[in-house]
Amino acid sequence: MPEALNHQPQPVDPTPFFVPAFSFSASQNFPIEFELSGKSKHIQFSDVRSIDLSPGQEVTLTNVDDPSHSVTLNITGSFHNTTLENGFILTEYDGRNLLGDPMIISDNGHQPGLVLVTGHFSTIEDTPGHFVQPLEGQGRVVDVIDLLV
Repeated sequence: MPEALNHQPQPVDPTPFFVPAFSFSASQNFPIEFELSGKSKHIQFSDVRSIDLSPGQEVTLTNVDDPSHSVTLNITGSFHNTTLENGFILTEYDGRNLLGDPMIISDNGHQPGLVLVTGHFSTIEDTPGHFVQPLEGQGRVVDVIDLLV
């Protein structure tokens, strides 16, 4: 059994951080404050497999230009990472995860750049970090930028 399995998830750093306007997409024309709570755990099973867990994790997102627009999201999902034979990285997202990528299309047909996914999804990235398989899978994709406008 890997040593990492013997350690409990640790509290996340609750220090708020800020993301400038337009960091996720053109529709995000305001800075966003992120404030995390809960726990996280990274487990490295081998050179090619790992998982990131976030039990009890929540994030409060606030539109810095209009702080009355704020939302708290439960993001207790997991990320499973597998390095494929060609060196690309398959990431599988299970449960509730907050993802930032300007190419993701939400359930409302927009490309908000910041989404809450609920279900089972995956992406594949090449070694420089470019998506060779965009987000695909089963579940909901919620436009988080719309929640902050």
